[in-house]
Amino acid sequence: MIKKMCKSSTPNSHVLNAKNAAESLKVVLRTNPWEGADHFEIIPASTVASLLIDIVICVEQICEAVEDLASLANFVPCQLLHRGTVQPISDSDGSVHIVNVNVGE
Repeated sequence: MIKKMCKSSTPNSHVLNAKNAAESLKVVLRTNPWEGADHFEIIPASTVASLLIDIVICVEQICEAVEDLASLANFVPCQLLHRGTVQPISDSDGSVHIVNVNVGE
């Protein structure tokens, strides 16, 4: 039986890094680095850049939704949980299962 679930703050830093990279990419695209280049070479690169920017926006929205769900489910920050061995309730046959939990933040 799990009594407490924790929410991680790790995705927030990754999303922030991705947002910064997407903003940098937008700046590069606005400066028109392909002036004089063949349009058939530009289209695939600009399409990939645009898709990456859209993916970052979607990932940010997913992280916000997961954070909202974690709050509604009363998850606690990982720092507040005791780190170590979790020993769930025994099965009906009397056997005990021990799970080692390592939080690598």
